[in-house]
Amino acid sequence: MFDFKGHRRFWLAAAAAGLLTLGGCSNQGTEQATNQKLAAAPAKKAGGSKAVPAKSSAKKVQSSKVVTVPKGTSIRATVGQTLASNKSHAGDSFTASVSAPVKVGGKTVIPKGAHVTGRVVTAKKKRPAQLTVELASVEIRGVSYPLETNPIGQSSDSLAKDGAATKGKKDITLPAESQLKFKLAKPVKIPLNG
Repeated sequence: MFDFKGHRRFWLAAAAAGLLTLGGCSNQGTEQATNQKLAAAPAKKAGGSKAVPAKSSAKKVQSSKVVTVPKGTSIRATVGQTLASNKSHAGDSFTASVSAPVKVGGKTVIPKGAHVTGRVVTAKKKRPAQLTVELASVEIRGVSYPLETNPIGQSSDSLAKDGAATKGKKDITLPAESQLKFKLAKPVKIPLNG
């Protein structure tokens, strides 16, 4: 015959096993997450101090090593080639090098001699001749950082107003090795050498 108590015990045991299996699955996920956190953390620092989780120490390193060069900071650059209103075109790029280190908080962020890339914004041959340039990026330790500077330029009309001898001169020329002073239009974040 049919043993009702035995059948009931069987179903209770099966239900308990199912619950334990479900509980084991969620517990397994928790164990995996814990094991991943432990694997990511260093065992111990030198000197026997307590281990610090890698995630929090990475944030400290990153924030202490990155410096924001503020808007309005001057960047002096020496142009690498001649630029002229009658030969250059808007969109042309040019090379330059930083002629004076850029410091923030007493620390050099952009070293003297750093490679800079610039861009011709305006180049007009017709009177009034006009030539406007800006910086586009700086390379530090092999990494390029985008720059946004205020464009600087000249026109033959402004030179005449300033009393410069423009008679017979229709073009604006920036010879190679010209020293230019740009100002950052937006701040830029650059890591310190360290």
